[in-house]
Amino acid sequence: MHWFLDSLKYTQIHTDNSVFRNDTLFVAVYVDDILICRSDKNKILGLKIKLSNHFKMTDCRACKHYLEMLVTQNRILWMLILSQKIYLTEILKDFNLQNVKTVITSTKLRIYLIKTTEIAESELIT
Repeated sequence: MHWFLDSLKYTQIHTDNSVFRNDTLFVAVYVDDILICRSDKNKILGLKIKLSNHFKMTDCRACKHYLEMLVTQNRILWMLILSQKIYLTEILKDFNLQNVKTVITSTKLRIYLIKTTEIAESELIT
C-alpha cells in the first residue's frame, strides 16, 4: 500500500506513519482497513477508483466503526466524534469491573498537546 500511495504523491504525516496525506485528503491504513477523510466526495471517489483498480477491496460507505471506535459525523457542524465506549466496556468486563460506579470528570476543551524533549526533574514521576 505504501508504494502505491507514494506513486500517487501521498506522503506519510510526521506524527503517524500509517496516515498518508495528499493536499487535504487523508488516508489512514491499518492492516487491511483503509479510512479516507476529505470533505470533497469527488476526490474520495477518485481515490477509491484508483485503489480498486490495484487492490481487491470492499467499499463500506460512510464509516460507522474504525479500529473498535464508534465514529459519528455531524456534517452540519463539521465535527467527527470518536468514541471508545464499546472497547472500554469490554475491558471492564475482562477485569470484572463492569459494575463499578462511574464519575464524571470535567476537562477543559481544546487542550493541545505539545512535544517536548526535556522533562524537568520536578515533573518526573517516581
